[in-house]
Amino acid sequence: MGHTVGSASIERQAEPRVERNGVSVYRLDHHNDFWLEDWPQHNAQQRRMQKLKQQWNFEIERQFEKVLDEFRPDILNSHSLVDVTTLVWRAAHRRGIPVVHTLCDYDLMCGNAAMFRNGAPCDHIHLGCRLVNFSKKFTQRYVDAVASVGTDILSIHVSHGLFQHIPEQLRRVIFYSSTVPGGDPVERRRMDRSGRPMTFGYIGRINTEKGVGTMIDAFKMIGPGNWRCLIAGKAMDDSVERFTAQAGDLPIEFIGWATPKNFFEQIDVLICPSYWAEPSPRAIYEAYQMGVPVIGAASGGIPELIGDQEWLFKPGSASQLADRIRGVLGKSRAELPTEAEFGGIIERSSSRHVGENYLRLYDDVLDRKRSGSQAH
Repeated sequence: MGHTVGSASIERQAEPRVERNGVSVYRLDHHNDFWLEDWPQHNAQQRRMQKLKQQWNFEIERQFEKVLDEFRPDILNSHSLVDVTTLVWRAAHRRGIPVVHTLCDYDLMCGNAAMFRNGAPCDHIHLGCRLVNFSKKFTQRYVDAVASVGTDILSIHVSHGLFQHIPEQLRRVIFYSSTVPGGDPVERRRMDRSGRPMTFGYIGRINTEKGVGTMIDAFKMIGPGNWRCLIAGKAMDDSVERFTAQAGDLPIEFIGWATPKNFFEQIDVLICPSYWAEPSPRAIYEAYQMGVPVIGAASGGIPELIGDQEWLFKPGSASQLADRIRGVLGKSRAELPTEAEFGGIIERSSSRHVGENYLRLYDDVLDRKRSGSQAH
């Protein structure tokens, strides 16, 4: 699109700047107490201290200032800052660089970024989360515009006092850009499925908040029959063992990691049973692009993507999910929806559409900055 792009991220160790596919890539040392993926190896007190201290990670701010001074961007677009201090916004603001933040998690409000605690979604912000995110109430004022991957997560942030200073026209919903490399919905439908039971699938992290247990309970209510379920993904704890035991002798198979193309070619219907308010599950975009319909929990941004109430169920309700599954089992494969019925979501998540929406937002932010400068 004729623009110069740079990318900065944290790593276990800093690496020299490189050019990759025309993008200047900066990899900075994280300068936290421990690396994010080592989280399970640390106790609750160490995790809380990590989140608390992260707010004032001045070393990351200094490193990022050097990146800004070298690259000299016209605009900064930050994404998930789960382990990055929001002081990077201050660094940009001090240099007169407008900031756009993309909302794709709850890290600005919640210590675990999911608003999920003790096996259930949170209906308020707990004191501990307020403490570890205290400074963000102030640094968020450096943000000039917000792009959210879903309407629900944007509304939640605004209702809790974040980004209220931003004009409504600069608080926009822009879906994820999504593709399935090598995937072809027409070729998928041509595959011979004769003699194969109706196949349901789940792909993603395997844990309680993603609703895997709810899904297994729903299949237990249905009992054995002409169906099977493939569960793709990994867990950071013993969830696979627990859920395998929960499934018992049912035709539920944990297949480990799988590419989206290979996974969606094997299933007829995706189940997205998230119990937490998942902002905008990528698996739904990918399923639609492969012509696979989705049964989803009415939580977070899932209803915005699915729309049809007949394909939604109450989060955590195994009985409602079982009803939706029975509805599918009462149909033939030919009666299931195809990608033609998901065209709106497929178009809004295309790289072209998403890119154009971001460029329009950048232009509007820069225009507002210019008009503000002229007014002074």
